[in-house]
Amino acid sequence: MSSESNIIRYIFKLGEQEIRYDIDIGFQLSGQTESEPGQYPDWTLLDNNKCACCPLSSEAHRYCPAAIRMHKVLEEFKGHGSIQELELRVESPRRSYEAKCDLQSGLNSMLGLQMATSGCPVVGQLRSMATFHVPYSSFAETLYRAVSAYLTKQYFVQKNGGTPDWELKGLQKFYTQLEGLNEDFSHRIQEIDQNDAISNAMVMFFAASVVVASLIEDGLIEYEDFFTGQSSIPPEE
Repeated sequence: MSSESNIIRYIFKLGEQEIRYDIDIGFQLSGQTESEPGQYPDWTLLDNNKCACCPLSSEAHRYCPAAIRMHKVLEEFKGHGSIQELELRVESPRRSYEAKCDLQSGLNSMLGLQMATSGCPVVGQLRSMATFHVPYSSFAETLYRAVSAYLTKQYFVQKNGGTPDWELKGLQKFYTQLEGLNEDFSHRIQEIDQNDAISNAMVMFFAASVVVASLIEDGLIEYEDFFTGQSSIPPEE
């Protein structure tokens, strides 16, 4: 287990090589994306293929906070293929997880956490899910956590005198927004000559947003029995 209360540690074991990432889930946006000119490559500049939904100003944020996170990962995994097998260990303050998987699946699990805690104000809306991160979760588990986290937030909206969104319209809008962010952010990655492990991991991460938005639009009918305990078997994923 991670000995620090805000750290989730990913340990990738590729043969004799071991790559570690300590991800601070207590990361705050304010002041964290300030960097000296030239500290990161040009493709990470905020205004380089800036996402249409990004509310940040390049005057205050020279670099895209999510791109900075991706830059380090891209450098670490140069020369490794998407389907390369590895042993993955994830250590959180309360428990540890271990799995054997391919690289793109392991990166997919980590990239979601990195994006949510990078300081990106859009993906940062997943911050509560990052706090209760579950490594290499299934789609059904991710969907359940996303809906549960959103409805918990609506409870507090109502409790504090606001108008709650019990119909999940805001959640559907957010996941639709992620679709556009995926397309825009992918343009950044295309600028650099890298193997496909990161690109595939990102596709896996954002592809789920398309399905989630569609399921919510349909009222989560397909998952009703599974989420309400009427069935112990999730729909085919």
